[in-house]
Amino acid sequence: MAVVVKNPRETRIQEKGCRGIREAILAGPASGSNRFTVRKISLEPDGCTARGSSDRAVVYFVHKGRVTLSHSRGELDLLSPGNTATVHADEVHHLHNIDNSNAVVVKVAPQ
Repeated sequence: MAVVVKNPRETRIQEKGCRGIREAILAGPASGSNRFTVRKISLEPDGCTARGSSDRAVVYFVHKGRVTLSHSRGELDLLSPGNTATVHADEVHHLHNIDNSNAVVVKVAPQ
């Protein structure tokens, strides 16, 4: 049986260290996905996610816009539409929108 999520609700994220970010859960436990969660992250111009890490690897896919991915070791990667990036477990990182329009990034994380 397939579970279809139509028009997922975007929520503005307000946590320390982030700005200009909205998020929608595309798939997760509520939709029957017990192994991973898929999120759509919308970043306003100059918007960024908070610095953080996960105890498991996380995959990002850039759908629209250009963002930088900053790693804990000071590395900085430029990601454009169609690019993916895997961030390893426990690596502190964050995303930053460097375009003058909204960026959309899909994040896939295991449960």
